[in-house]
Amino acid sequence: MGREKMGKIDEGGKIGVGEDSHNFAIVQALLDVEIVGIVVLMGNGECALFNRGAENITGFMREEVLGKPVLGRIFSGKCGEDVQKTMAGGGSLKNREVRIKRKDGSEKDVILSMSPFRSALGGNGGYIVFLIDNTEKRHLQNLLMHSQKMEIVGEMAGGIAHDFNNLLEGILGYTSFVMRHMDKQNRMYSYLQIIHQSAQKAADLSERLLTFSKEHETEFTPVNVNALLKSVVKLLERSIDKRISIELQLSKKLKAVLGASGQLEQAFLNVCLNARDAMPQGGKLMISSDNVKLDESYPRMSLKMKPGEYIKVSVADTGIGMDREVMERIFEPFFTTKRRSEGTGLGLSMVYGIVDRHGGFINVYSEPGQGTIFNIYLPASGEPAPEEKPVDKTQELQMGNGEKVLFIDDEPIVRDLGRDMLEKLGYEVLIAGGAEEGMRLFKEHLNELDLVILDVVMPGASGQELYMEMKKLAPEVIILLSSGYNKGFLEEDLAKEEINFIQKPYSMEDLAKKVRGLLDARDSGDGS
Repeated sequence: MGREKMGKIDEGGKIGVGEDSHNFAIVQALLDVEIVGIVVLMGNGECALFNRGAENITGFMREEVLGKPVLGRIFSGKCGEDVQKTMAGGGSLKNREVRIKRKDGSEKDVILSMSPFRSALGGNGGYIVFLIDNTEKRHLQNLLMHSQKMEIVGEMAGGIAHDFNNLLEGILGYTSFVMRHMDKQNRMYSYLQIIHQSAQKAADLSERLLTFSKEHETEFTPVNVNALLKSVVKLLERSIDKRISIELQLSKKLKAVLGASGQLEQAFLNVCLNARDAMPQGGKLMISSDNVKLDESYPRMSLKMKPGEYIKVSVADTGIGMDREVMERIFEPFFTTKRRSEGTGLGLSMVYGIVDRHGGFINVYSEPGQGTIFNIYLPASGEPAPEEKPVDKTQELQMGNGEKVLFIDDEPIVRDLGRDMLEKLGYEVLIAGGAEEGMRLFKEHLNELDLVILDVVMPGASGQELYMEMKKLAPEVIILLSSGYNKGFLEEDLAKEEINFIQKPYSMEDLAKKVRGLLDARDSGDGS
């Protein structure tokens, strides 16, 4: 169909009736299509047809481009080169992902296809170009790439933390063991305190790594988010620069969130501390909460985002802001823009891990010099949030009564430490350095054993496999699993069971409480 037979387009965008009214009706229908952009280019590059879909995608109105060249205007840069080369060679393009230039100067991702058509005289009359908005697909691809990247980094972080915790178990365990049996007036006692405190800080860093990784599990209960935010503000007021003002705006009818209050509080605190650090000269920190409902029309911010009721916590600052390059990396472990002495780069990575584990997601808005807004979305729960109760952190050393314990661990330091601590607590101890030796001792002393402490990750047969074998031989036996990983690392079959678990590094007090509690529960008829 030659250009001379396309009819005249009036000011309203309608095509006049010519020789073939049926053909013109078809062209008019094409003009009204909104979901696909259709552009007809003549051999000289002028636009002969520009439908409503093309208007939506490019931002140009048809009267602005009809009869005018669009190469270099809409089809510019690499896209323009591809279109011009195709037209010059008489070829075609199919589903090419390109970027076109919109009227406002911005670029838009589109899928472009183009094919030649013949004129009424039989020659090449021009090209029909089809444009499909590719923005959402590109956005989802970026989200997927980010999600995969964070998952890989999380797995790596979990592995590092596991090995780190095994090393720390020896340091923390032996220092606490020696300190408990040393006179506090002894000069060496203060040195041991410093070692223990430093090792505990290292253990806290390891815990952050595990929180970022997927090998972290805890029990979720209804949580009052407003109560957590008030607690965070109280903590901030003690340490924040007086030049920074804090504004707190909380929804009075905020719904509950199903989660771990301690983790969520830490996440909110870390975001606020990050905002504080972004305002070295002072500024304003604004914290708010609200109930929001997200539906299919809401901009997609995460692959895990599902329509429904959410709690939105916003933390905004008037600080230095971030560029796009920094924003894309802020949740990676060990990435930081601060000096080494000022941060580890684990604060926001831990926030990401906590929010992700709660089924939520984070949206960040920032520009250099314009401040930053962190919007945290957490799925709302229909359950009421109970009042927060103070946690009793006092620990008493609970002694044994000569019960026999089999301690299995492939790390010599951890194994020797476990034996020393348990014997000091009043237990009779057998030790094994692996699955084979552990099973042999288990079978030999089966009728005498009161408890088995079993490392989860060992070379050869894993602790999880050994656990299942022991349970088949003696279902009533009490087994306490131990690992540098969190409980969430356990295999699915094992995770379904009501297992007993203690995470490394643990102190003598932690071990004493756990072991005594399991044995007392057994003796009272409540144990497993």
